[in-house]
Amino acid sequence: MSFTTWICDPKIELKNLALMTKAQSYAFGRRLYSFELHQQPYWLKFHHSNTHEGFEQALLRELDFYQHRQDLEGFLLPHQIIQLNPFKQQLNCTGDEIGLVTVAAKEFFTPLSGTCDIELIKQKIVEALDALNGLHQAGWIHGDLKVEHFRVHANACKLIDFEQTFRIGQSIQTLDATPHYMAPELFHGVGKSIQSDLYAFGIIVYEWLTQTRLQAQSYHDWAILHCQQLHIQLPERLQCFLPMLIGLLSKHVQQRLSSVEAVKSALNTMNSL
Repeated sequence: MSFTTWICDPKIELKNLALMTKAQSYAFGRRLYSFELHQQPYWLKFHHSNTHEGFEQALLRELDFYQHRQDLEGFLLPHQIIQLNPFKQQLNCTGDEIGLVTVAAKEFFTPLSGTCDIELIKQKIVEALDALNGLHQAGWIHGDLKVEHFRVHANACKLIDFEQTFRIGQSIQTLDATPHYMAPELFHGVGKSIQSDLYAFGIIVYEWLTQTRLQAQSYHDWAILHCQQLHIQLPERLQCFLPMLIGLLSKHVQQRLSSVEAVKSALNTMNSL
């Protein structure tokens, strides 16, 4: 049974249905489930109507992105937008909601072993950059990149969670972002850009290479860390990636790498000796 066929079957039952929503998001009406069908795992995301306008609008942006961006299949998981009426008993919803179903996929940036070959690490970074470049070249900014938004499916890197995605050149100042990955200029009210996406990518790669997590207790603490206190250090054997990270994590936009191609160029010219 194909991906698009099973959703049209009114007798279908979602097996091993499990709620995955974080507590705060749940309180605001968001629902994220995992389930299985024909031994294939899926994710289902929807929002209870008339609960939290901001969360509802964010999901509507993502649904709109998926509905009208069929040319972006190269970095998207297999997906389908469905009416939830056939599943309202299982999902405890009104049935009027619309849901996004995607194939479930594992995280792309899996833990890095201490003996991993430098060329394999470089290849992994390039694969992630290619997925991000596909989005940028199509004219979109992700706006909320996190490590968990890079997934692997069919041996290729994919992107997920487009609730904060918007067109390059579109003037949007108020969309949310995750302080853990926010570029310094965002804390000063500057709008998101390709370079703020690249800064978030730099944080992702830095934490992956060092197998550490940056820590801060509040939004104010994150602002101080990103704007003043971030000092990157790499293990000796990974020093060859330092120039690329410096280019990605520059505090000043004018000094930061400006495109995925510029990041890949920095990777290609690095000295791995």
